[in-house]
Amino acid sequence: MIDVEEGWDTASISYSSIATRANVNWCTRYKTTAEVGPVMSVSNGPGDVSGVSIPALSVVMPAYNAEAFIDEAIESILGQTFTDLELVIVDDASTDRTWSIITKHAADDPRIRVFRNETNVGPAASTNRGIDLAAAPLIGRMDADDVSHPTRFEKQVNELRANPHYAVIGTFASHTNEQGKIIGFSATGPRSEAHFNMLRKAGRATLVFGGTALFTKELFERVGGFDPSLRTAEDLELFDRMADLGPIVTIAEPLLHYRLHPGSTVGKTFFEGRQIHRFVQARRQAQIKGKELTDLEEFKEWERGRPIWVRIGIRLGDSAQYHYRKAGMAYGQGDKAGFVWNLLRAFVANPVWVVRRLWHQRLSRTARSEGRIG
Repeated sequence: MIDVEEGWDTASISYSSIATRANVNWCTRYKTTAEVGPVMSVSNGPGDVSGVSIPALSVVMPAYNAEAFIDEAIESILGQTFTDLELVIVDDASTDRTWSIITKHAADDPRIRVFRNETNVGPAASTNRGIDLAAAPLIGRMDADDVSHPTRFEKQVNELRANPHYAVIGTFASHTNEQGKIIGFSATGPRSEAHFNMLRKAGRATLVFGGTALFTKELFERVGGFDPSLRTAEDLELFDRMADLGPIVTIAEPLLHYRLHPGSTVGKTFFEGRQIHRFVQARRQAQIKGKELTDLEEFKEWERGRPIWVRIGIRLGDSAQYHYRKAGMAYGQGDKAGFVWNLLRAFVANPVWVVRRLWHQRLSRTARSEGRIG
């Protein structure tokens, strides 16, 4: 998942030649079995909900080769102050010990149900299937390498109950290294309904930090779920569609530890995610202008035909974010040389963005005082 709220500003780019497909077409596009295929085998036993009362909340956790961190992720859900929940884990054909770890947890706690994909289909398709199998009317997202604060879901459920017209409730997040040490802070998402409305009116993409999202299963199904063809930024694309049906708002507290490690979304998928971000912005702006857009592939073709100086500017913005994130991982791993080298490359690519990002994540009073869980 990528943090794009403080990302390269695409609002100034004109997308007048691009158009967006009517949202009604999204609603049946993504969740068909024909596209995903019969990929799931279900574990029987303790995770079966037959004869058990329906919980209020299903926490859905896709997992792939997560043996290093999934124990801590699971324990953070089982330790929630909001206890009327189940945990649905979808192992996306892991090749490490992930399956054996989660089946052991399922044997120890009847609130856990585990499923395994026969082939690797990616986080979007895995999450779709997990939500299909979820028993509760409320859905909470959780990644297998992150840690939730004990009061996270209590606060989110209370917020949604107080504002049932909200489409998505998220939270701020602290960035941690592999050992759990806090190394940064992310204040992603609209802080209020008024803030959300302002961003929508400006044609900006509205999102929360993906692993913090809470929404109703009914709304998720109405918009068609995640696009399984996307291997990154699938949450951003989904939230943009959900925002057509209600506000997306974040709780201004860091209620998630988002772990940065070598397996995080950095590399080729990071740049793919940035392009999807631009596509979603273009789709949103086109909708405001009453224009039509076919799909992501047409948008990619349009970008390839843009003037070279525009493409260079976009690449520099993406590179700044890429190397900034690499610098954060190097810092978390104690690699001082890697930290300095990547931070310098990020600064050269886009100095204004880097200074602003450092202020929001490390130097501001909010980052220093609230960028921690506890």
